[in-house]
Amino acid sequence: MTAMQSPSAERPLRDRLRPLRAWDRPSRWNAAMVVLPALAVAVLGWRHRALTDDGTIFLRTVRQILAGHGPVVNHGERVEANTSTLWQWLLVVLGPLIPGEPGFTAVVAGLVCTTAGVLVALDATRRLYAGVVPRALMPAGVLVLLAVPVYWDFATGGLDSGLGTLWLAGCWWFLVRSYVSPEARGQAGHAVWFGLGVLVRPEFALVTVVFLAASWALTRPGPRRTAGGLAAAAALPVGYEIFRAGYYGLLVPLPALTKEAGDSETGRGLRYAWDFAEPVALYVPAALFVALLAVWAFRSRPAPRRLLVVLAPVAAALILTCYLVRVGGDYMHGRMMLPVMFLALLPGLLLPASARVTAVAAATAVWGVAVVGPWHPAAYHDTDRSLTVRVRDSDIRLTGVANPDRVGEWTAAFPELRSAVAAGLAADRPVLVRLSPDGGAASLLPLAPVHASGRVAVPGGYLGVTGELVPLDEYIVELWGLANTIGAHLDYAPGAAKKWPGHRKFIDDVWLAALELHPSVTHLPDNPAVTPESLAAARHALSCGDVRELLDSVRKPLTVARFVDNLIGAYERTRLRIPRDPFAAERRFCGTP
Repeated sequence: MTAMQSPSAERPLRDRLRPLRAWDRPSRWNAAMVVLPALAVAVLGWRHRALTDDGTIFLRTVRQILAGHGPVVNHGERVEANTSTLWQWLLVVLGPLIPGEPGFTAVVAGLVCTTAGVLVALDATRRLYAGVVPRALMPAGVLVLLAVPVYWDFATGGLDSGLGTLWLAGCWWFLVRSYVSPEARGQAGHAVWFGLGVLVRPEFALVTVVFLAASWALTRPGPRRTAGGLAAAAALPVGYEIFRAGYYGLLVPLPALTKEAGDSETGRGLRYAWDFAEPVALYVPAALFVALLAVWAFRSRPAPRRLLVVLAPVAAALILTCYLVRVGGDYMHGRMMLPVMFLALLPGLLLPASARVTAVAAATAVWGVAVVGPWHPAAYHDTDRSLTVRVRDSDIRLTGVANPDRVGEWTAAFPELRSAVAAGLAADRPVLVRLSPDGGAASLLPLAPVHASGRVAVPGGYLGVTGELVPLDEYIVELWGLANTIGAHLDYAPGAAKKWPGHRKFIDDVWLAALELHPSVTHLPDNPAVTPESLAAARHALSCGDVRELLDSVRKPLTVARFVDNLIGAYERTRLRIPRDPFAAERRFCGTP
């Protein structure tokens, strides 16, 4: 042995590396448990990729922004038709950067966000249990994500679902970071991320509150840092809210008015939640994980800080569930419940190996195999249920394509609408294109002077498809109130409680005619219920008081004075409701006896 050698240098290299390999084996396994499930989600999402009609609604607004017309559906009328502000602007950024079909770009962007969200969430859960090494982590809750087909459906869709997954995962990652390193720098950045929730989806404001509170409890900052964190969280949402009130004249996106998000429909909401859980027996893994959580909490006596981290996303899931149940859910099967499921699973996506965890993971795997295979088609091939639409099956039926992931596949599925738009554009005068309910030739009716700068206005039941067929400088008459100022403010129609959420304010023909047709039109030949008297009453109501001011708030040029007026009156405009009966509306707003 030379003077430069140590005794350990004589040991074989294999013996010297054995401790390192022993330590690294669970580390490599745990890394695989982060990456492989995320790749599986990407594959399943790609196999179910699609662009929904609701996804194409975003594309119309994105194209208007890129054309210089602003975040609107129709040039010259400021209406906010999209509830996810961040998804809309993300597509605006991606539009010039990624050449090609914008619908496919939205589909791929959604899948990337979903995959990245699952990856980030798994990594956060791995970090939470890092102190348990060298024990390996078992796939547990992530098996539920992989076994729910509707989760694959909304990995894309051209909607904000993927962005929502990524935001929720980021909240979880930052919360775990605050637990692992409470003194780490960047807490203000955490707060900014938490605050983005309301811009991802309005109801995510509830999740923001939970994560902000949990983060504060973990780090216990002083009053000054607390105030700074709250300011950081509120900066972007408050700034956008000021813009929204001044630009659109309302405090919420227009679909929130249409869906009457402040109403309570608990019975319907409970049925909506059950409609999501029952086809795949989600109550089975829910019971398994609740039991496991209870055993861990009462037997292991975890430290309060660790218990807080584990319970925060579960509490957020419960609060979000209560809200969704209260408002009655949604018309798309499972869509609004997916964030709830994701939140509840976050602490248990991966779990440190033990006899109990292995048993729960094995039982979850058996459940997953039972519900995901072709022997259980109700999980993902079923007719529309009483309360919801199976979006994937519905879109396949409409388009005739297994993966309708491009706009052209949607527009090709509506040849009558395409022909009607072409006929309207070829007319020798500005016209409203009125589609025939029996599929016959469309009627071309003289358009009101307010739209005289355009050649055609087209009522759109499928707003997204209509938006792709109608040129950007022409007008879409949205029929469900999701992008129709008057329609969104109408009272519910009789029997509306039986309709899907968001589809209860179909605008009556009398209001459609009063808004869009030339004053010379006194009746509709194909609808005798629209009498000259009712049409005159509707037109008079539109010219009076708060209703006139409501129209001015979105149609008058946006000057500084208009912005200020919109801002000041946003609260009252948001509360405004218009009687569906034109005579009642005339009496209320015009004072007509």
